Amino acid sequence: MLGATEPQQGGRRIAVLGDMLELGEEATRSHEALADDLTGNAVDQAFLAGPLMGALARRLPGELLGAHADTSAGLTQTLQQSVRSGDVVLVKGSLGSRMRVVVEALMAVDQPQTKQANGG
Repeated sequence: MLGATEPQQGGRRIAVLGDMLELGEEATRSHEALADDLTGNAVDQAFLAGPLMGALARRLPGELLGAHADTSAGLTQTLQQSVRSGDVVLVKGSLGSRMRVVVEALMAVDQPQTKQANGG
């Protein structure tokens, strides 16, 4: 889906992936295999969350790997600083990989900050 989506001018295709859980003995191999999917679908950067995604991080060319963190929360600040106007971002991961944290962080980018009035 990400490969078929055209970014706006100056934008990039960004995949944000969390661990695929419950794969058993195939976990490492399944995560490593995603490298071909990313490179074959014109993904510009990948941000990876979770210890299993470390296997994919080691397989990706340096320019493709945006960042890898052990948790989704550990990825949010780097991702927020990296996304820019025109980017197309896909977020995917098992429910247990807590990727909702990443989605909420992305939704907060460029949102006006609420200012509290000073009572004094």
